[in-house]
Amino acid sequence: MSNLGAVVRFEFVRAVKKPAFWIGTLALPVVIVVVSLLVGIGQAAGTNSVLSGSSATKTPFHYVDESGLVSESIAAKWGGTPSTDAAADRAAVRSGDLDAFIAFPPSPSTTAIRVDATDRGLFANGVWSSLAERVLEQSVAASVDDPETVQLLRNPPATDVTTYADGRVAPGWLSVVPPFLFVAAFFGLVILLAARMVTVVVEEKENRISEMILTTVTAGDLIRGKVIAMLLVGFVQVSVFVVPGLVGLLVALPLVSSQLGGLTVDPWRMVTGALLLVGGVLLASGLFVAVGAAVPSIKDASALQSAAIFALIIPLYAAFFVMTTPTSPVAQFFTYFPTFTPITAMVRNAVGALTVTESIVCIVEVFVVAGLLLWFAEYLFRHSVAQYGSKVTLRQVLSWRRGRRG
Repeated sequence: MSNLGAVVRFEFVRAVKKPAFWIGTLALPVVIVVVSLLVGIGQAAGTNSVLSGSSATKTPFHYVDESGLVSESIAAKWGGTPSTDAAADRAAVRSGDLDAFIAFPPSPSTTAIRVDATDRGLFANGVWSSLAERVLEQSVAASVDDPETVQLLRNPPATDVTTYADGRVAPGWLSVVPPFLFVAAFFGLVILLAARMVTVVVEEKENRISEMILTTVTAGDLIRGKVIAMLLVGFVQVSVFVVPGLVGLLVALPLVSSQLGGLTVDPWRMVTGALLLVGGVLLASGLFVAVGAAVPSIKDASALQSAAIFALIIPLYAAFFVMTTPTSPVAQFFTYFPTFTPITAMVRNAVGALTVTESIVCIVEVFVVAGLLLWFAEYLFRHSVAQYGSKVTLRQVLSWRRGRRG
């Protein structure tokens, strides 16, 4: 245990005492905050300019009304003039002599309103659709005498839905947030740990002093110590993101809770998510350590490292399908395929689509596979630590096993 503790302390202190570690850890949250502030300021300024621009002047345009719904007074308020020659007006738009020509069809509810207009840029051309819709909307509203009807035409009524499950009020969308944090934590840890786990293993081969180290520390203690140290480093980095994120979540929840339902915390789903997170991180660690033990250099590890990351996060691309159809064969395959299980099971657990039996099976599977991968990674490292310049092959692994039996 003393040797294991020494390895953990050495690797952890060596990683966190480097200025580059803290610069890299703190840089991304700072950049996210700065960019978010700049985007918010820019959106506010853009909204103000759009509002001021749309209310300052009216836009000259000609129109043809085949529906009989458009009020000439409403259209004139927005700069509209009835057309006497539709073809000539369209030609005037093409030549730049007229800003816009709008043709209201006989049945606007089933046929699109045609607008020919001067180009104002990719993002500003939406003003022409808004102009046509606003003229028609206000014209229809002006023909209705009941103010309540006019209000309903302009703003559809809001609904307040309460659903029940097992005689109790069912949790709303905010109940997904607490267990879904485990998915975000797993994704962040996989991205942060991938390079570190591979590097700390491969460096023992590249520095060519492994034989000297292994005279005082066993291969098992060395690998386990490196894994534990890198896990601690990863949790330090994730905490830098989690703490500001939780603060922002606490600020935002009161603003959206009325629309999405109250925040509820299901103890079973939280325990299940936590166990899947721990088992998934151990599984990912075993996978990355095995990659590092199988290659002689960092350069050779890049392709295998990318494949290992992809094998863990590919369920994110099918997350919506898994959430909506959890009983489909594809969702079941993603749930029980070893490297897909952590994210798939955590996503299903977050939305309440993972039964108690499925939860237990997934948790047991993840920990068993993690244990086997960590054992295999240690086995690879112990037999290949002095193998320089070449990758470990399946034939070599089989020969080790045959030699041991002999």
